[in-house]
Amino acid sequence: MTHTEQTPVTANFVGEAVLMRWWQAMMLSEQELAKLNIRPAPTVFRAELKRAQTPEAVLMTQGFRALWLSLPEQARQRRESMLAWAALAGILSHVKQQDNSRNFAAGLGQVDEKTGKPKVSELRFQQLQGARTPDDFYRRLHRLIKQVNGQSRVSSLAKGVLDWFAEHNGRTPLRADKKIAVRWAMDYYQAAASGLAKNNN
Repeated sequence: MTHTEQTPVTANFVGEAVLMRWWQAMMLSEQELAKLNIRPAPTVFRAELKRAQTPEAVLMTQGFRALWLSLPEQARQRRESMLAWAALAGILSHVKQQDNSRNFAAGLGQVDEKTGKPKVSELRFQQLQGARTPDDFYRRLHRLIKQVNGQSRVSSLAKGVLDWFAEHNGRTPLRADKKIAVRWAMDYYQAAASGLAKNNN
């Protein structure tokens, strides 16, 4: 699967189509973008975003402003939305291409054929799960994206980041299995167990 994959017909969250085009404009080649009828983003967008060390720093970048002003009103209306989308923009500036996992956390748990271990260790994954502040969450997520060589399922990662901020700001799902930490844990450990089982056969 390449990073030119089209946005799914059924959106996972409000603003997904806008986000995907924004990310593609930064990451795809001019030839790939021409096929999708998308203008390349100015190189300064990604450069500024990659230097941002916190979600607050992302707020000051041109790339984030371009994304924010393109989002539908429904995506921008909650008080905490701006910081959540800023964190997402900063993280996605480090995602170079889509991977072939079914979702973000499963990608972290995929077993590396060379090492026979998950791409992201259980300890590193648990540290992400234990993040309590936006800055800590951002920093740990950034490290994990680097560890998987900038490959991730963009829409799944995006929904997870937005859900984390929603829960952090008090909008917790009614059912425990809908919480982002639970969903990520299930996907990570299922992918790891599946990969290890294959290696042992």
